[in-house]
Amino acid sequence: MRLVWLVIGLLAMMGAAHAQSAAKKALQNCLPPREMQEAVASKSVVTPASALMTARRQVPNSDVVRANLCRSSDALVYIITALQRDGRIVQVTIDGSSGRVKSVR
Repeated sequence: MRLVWLVIGLLAMMGAAHAQSAAKKALQNCLPPREMQEAVASKSVVTPASALMTARRQVPNSDVVRANLCRSSDALVYIITALQRDGRIVQVTIDGSSGRVKSVR
C-alpha cells in the first residue's frame, strides 16, 4: 500500500514540475518593462489595465499575481496569472492587439 502512495506522490510531483517548466518557458519570451512601454505607446497592443480588467472578468473574485506581455509565435499576448480564493492558480492569455481572451487555464 505504501508503494502505491509513493508512486502517486511521485507522479503528482512530476506533473507539478512539468507545469512549472511550461510556465517558465512561456515567460522566457516576455518583454522587459521598457519594451512593454514602447509597445503600449505605439498602440500596437492594448493597455495593461485593459488586459487586467478583461482577465478579472474571466476569473472573478481572484487576485492577479502576475501580468506579462510576451511573444507568442508572431503576436504579442498578455499572460495574466490569477490566484482564486480556493487556492487554484488560473492563467489567462489575452491577445495583445485586440484585447480578446485567447485561453483560460
